[in-house]
Amino acid sequence: MTKKPRRRPFVMLNRLPLLAVLFFPCFTAASSEPGIAAAQGAVSSRNTASVLAEAFEQSAQLWRRDAIAYARLPSRDDIGQMLITYGLDAAGKPVPVSQQEIVQDSVVVRDMQPLVGAVYREYLMTQTAWFEEYGMLPDTLSFHSYQSLRQVQVLTVDAQLLSALGSPDGKTVELKTSDFPAFFDENQDAETELPTVTLMLGDRVTDAGEVIAIDTLQQRYSFQGDRPQI
Repeated sequence: MTKKPRRRPFVMLNRLPLLAVLFFPCFTAASSEPGIAAAQGAVSSRNTASVLAEAFEQSAQLWRRDAIAYARLPSRDDIGQMLITYGLDAAGKPVPVSQQEIVQDSVVVRDMQPLVGAVYREYLMTQTAWFEEYGMLPDTLSFHSYQSLRQVQVLTVDAQLLSALGSPDGKTVELKTSDFPAFFDENQDAETELPTVTLMLGDRVTDAGEVIAIDTLQQRYSFQGDRPQI
């Protein structure tokens, strides 16, 4: 009587290393994705800031805001009093919207045009903020008009800039406000996040990430020339 040889169970030992290679790298890569994404985000943000800084340095224009306001110094009787700022409600009637205490360092500012009738919008600025905006301090207790001296850097968003900023369609791109030159140096280590801004082809944007309509730019600002090259 002949014995039949026993068959050993077939095990795919030769394929186990391949399966391990296929499985474990995926697991490792998945576990490390957050760290890689964070690093890429930081690099991307820094690259964006560099592109914006170079674009403003080479192509920005200077515009001066044509703001004219009435202003005066507070009198002795004004010190310690509350200044009420008025606005208009839905019906177009003046209503109080805020109030501030008048102090020695205050400048009382009034809009050129009344809200309605003889009611003007008045508000307070510190003397330092006023001087930065208008270049000279009021020296009387009565209202006089002052011209703003503040200049802004304005850049036209073109196709080349959108491409350099990584626009997916060549028409729009969403950026962090903190990447713009006016904020990048002071906010790169800050924990608070500034809002984002969407740029479109043909937009005019300031170095602070503010998009200004062309009509607004032409009506409320005066062109001062190209930004001086450093």
